[in-house]
This record gives sequence, structure tokens and C-alpha cells, in this order.
Amino acid sequence: MTEPIIHTVNHDDPDFDMRRHKPEQRDLDLMLPESLQKVRREVAAIHAVPSNPDSSQSLNNRRLFDALIMVAQMYFNERGREYTQRAMDERISPLFEIRISELAKMAEIPGKNFERLHQEIDQLYDWSFDWHIVGGSGEVVWANKARLLSSRGIGMGFKRGLIRFAMDPGMLAIILEPNLWASLALQATGGLGTAASYSLFQTCWRYIDGSEKETPALPTQIWVELLVGKNRYIREEGGKVTINYGDFKRRVLLDAIQRVNDIPALTYELELKEYRQGNRVCRLQFKFLPKQATLVLPLSWPDKILSVLNGLGFSEKELSDISQAYSVEVVGEGIDRLKATEEKLSTQSKTISEPKPYFLRLLRAMVAGENEIDHERIEAEIRQESAQKAADERERKVLAGFEEHRRRRFRGWLLSLSSAERNKLVSEFRKHNGSNPAAADMEQKLEADDRATFGSLREWLEKHRPSLIDKFFENPEDKNIQAWMAWRLSGDDAIPG
Repeated sequence: MTEPIIHTVNHDDPDFDMRRHKPEQRDLDLMLPESLQKVRREVAAIHAVPSNPDSSQSLNNRRLFDALIMVAQMYFNERGREYTQRAMDERISPLFEIRISELAKMAEIPGKNFERLHQEIDQLYDWSFDWHIVGGSGEVVWANKARLLSSRGIGMGFKRGLIRFAMDPGMLAIILEPNLWASLALQATGGLGTAASYSLFQTCWRYIDGSEKETPALPTQIWVELLVGKNRYIREEGGKVTINYGDFKRRVLLDAIQRVNDIPALTYELELKEYRQGNRVCRLQFKFLPKQATLVLPLSWPDKILSVLNGLGFSEKELSDISQAYSVEVVGEGIDRLKATEEKLSTQSKTISEPKPYFLRLLRAMVAGENEIDHERIEAEIRQESAQKAADERERKVLAGFEEHRRRRFRGWLLSLSSAERNKLVSEFRKHNGSNPAAADMEQKLEADDRATFGSLREWLEKHRPSLIDKFFENPEDKNIQAWMAWRLSGDDAIPG
């Protein structure tokens, strides 16, 4: 790709048809609050939606939007953190220059209808966008209204084929902040034929290398805006927002999921998870499921790269995940940086404590545009993550122990009932749950201590006979996990696990 060229003089080049927005009154509201600049993995999604609901983004429009951002990211990444920080502090907006043909290649837009691409860029220049940063809880934690482009120029005469553009300094603060807006990778999206499927892929695949293998559960409105912007699926009247989720799902979402899942190069497919509040679907989440009958290893990768990754302890499954999240070029450069860091630390009598998670964080830092790797920060994050995993595991064991205690209490109570009392409960369960598999041969299953059957009966009692549940869960240690822990610790027994 032709390297983007910065121009600091001659903004009125007669060989360019330039358009510029008149200076607006802009205060520091465009700059990110300091608290948000420190946000890291808590950011669940970032999106820019045209402020006017009638300004619907086409697939090419979205691709050009991302490609223009990539040009800015590449330019600043090559010049380092100090240059970027100075640009942010002084609110400098460079003027970038690139060939329209190169921009089209970056955006993975085929053909040579460059006139149409100029029209799309003009739309991006004219439109105002609502910019949102969504936190891990699914709430919008920062919002702003601004244009992406502050100027655009089309080359004339012997400079025909070139375009120039500048961005609002406030938007650069988001685009160039590595913890908020990751560097984009458009090469894997060539097979997507709609704007919604493209946006779904871009949003979901940033989470492919996470341990949970799922996206955050975001409010339905956020997903609608991410995929199709503001439109007829979202209505706001009197301060109340109503979402036509059924229509959105049928017309947009299911098709987008299918298009993403049909990409042959991806070894995962997306599974939609819906969370309800009453009868309303309030949140959506996507889980990554391995595809069947797919190549596990990135077989096209050089043996020397696979050998290093195997040496770091990555399994075949983990190697497959890495190949979905990063290109071979990024992984190769990451290995080089890892070796360079190890050599540098050895001269200081230091080592990398856990090379495997360190390498993964190194890759994430690279695609986020961090040319200078902060070793101490990465080590601190790994220690914090390890401590959190240990705490989560302890909590899981405690919850499992408490649940086992309640299961045994329930089983003991149920088996202490007379046959007539137990059969009465079973009969009532069958009356309400005849289609439940647990209802078949229930008496024999209870006698055989079948956990699933006991669980189904207890769940039904908790919902339909809560007073009865309270009767046999009468002790504090049966009702409350803190009381149970105190009860266990008061004797010689430790918490299970």
C-alpha cells in the first residue's frame, strides 16, 4: 500500500478540489475524559452511528469509514507514541494523502468505480456521527456528536487519483487511543455481502482470543445500532425507547449471522444468546462455537512459527484460535518482539514470568497500535489476571460446595417423607410438567438418586411451592452462602475443594 503522506503546508493546493467545514466552537468536550483514557478491557464496544436516521451506511461506506481510520492509525503508529501524544496535546489534525485505488484495496472494495467511492467519501464528510463507548455493563459510558472528516480533497489534473483528508482532533483522540479503538483488520471480511454482517464480524471477532469465547451481553439497542444504525427498528417517543426486535431479528440479524458463519476461512461460528426481561428481549450475546470438520491448525503457517508457539505451550485448539484472531505476519512479528524483549530483560537480570499469556497480550498490544511495549504494565496485567482467575476459581468452589449442601438437604428431606407424601408431590409435578423428561419413571429415578430428577423437582418447588422450600431449608446455613461458610468454618471441616 502507498504510505499515507502528511502535509503541513500548502493546504490550498490548486490541484485539489478541497472542501472544509467551517470552524466550530469546540471546547474540551471532544477530548476523552481522563478516566476513560485508562479504560482497558472494560470497553465492550465502540461505534459511530450517523446522527440522521436517514443517513444509512452501505457496506462500501462502512468499509471506507474503517479504511480512512486505518490510514490515520498507520501514519501515527509509524511515528511512535511521543509524536501521537504531542498531536493529542496540541490538538493537531494532520492532512493525509493517499491514492483512491490504494484506499479501495485497504477497504477490500473490488472494481474501479472510483467515482462512486468519491461519492461515499463525500457522504462521510457531510455526515455527523453519534460516537458511543459502551462499558462492560452494557451502558453507554461516553457519548459525543461529531464528524469523522474535517476536510476532504480530490486531486485534479496530474494529481488525479489522489485524495486528501483531515480528521477532527477530538475523533483522533478515540481512534488513536489503543485501549479504546483497536486497529482494524479488513482482509478477512471480503466474503461478507451486507453492512450488517460486516459490522457483526468486526464487533464479535475482537473477542475470539478471550478465554470465555463469547462477546459481552449488550443491550439490544446497542446491537441494532452497531449493525444498522438508527432506523425504523428503534422508536423513541416521550423519552421511552421501543425496539422492534422481532422484525430486526427476522430481516437483519439472522441473515448477518448466517453470512458470518458461512465464511470458509473461519473455524468458529456464532451462536446467538437472547436474554429476556419479562417477554422482552433486553440483551444479546454471541458465543463462539467450533465448526465441525474444519482444519484445526493453521497449516499454511511456517514450521518455525508453529514450533515457537508449541514451545510456548499453546495447544492445537489455541493455535487455531490465534490464527482466527491474527494474521501470520502479526504473529511472526510478535515472536520477534518477544525474543527481543527476552534478550533485553536478560541484560537486566530479569525474565518474563509467564511467556504464554505475555505473548497473547503482546499480540493485542500490537494490533492496538502500541509500537513501544510496556513490559512492566503487561507483567502487572498478567499478575492481576492470574489473581482474578484464582479468586474466581475459589468462588466457584465455594458456590459448588454450598449448592451440594443444599442438594443433600433437599434429598434428605424428600426421602424422609412417607411414600404417600412423596407420591403426592410427584403427581403434582407431573400435572404441571408432563412433557418434562424428568416426569417419566420419576419414582424409580428418585430411588436411584438421579441428580437431574432431584434438581428438576426442587426447581419446580422453588417456583410453585416456595413456602414448602422455606420449611425444609429452615436453618441459616441452608439459606445463605455466608451463613453456610461460617457454619462450616465453625467446625473442623474446611470449605470443599
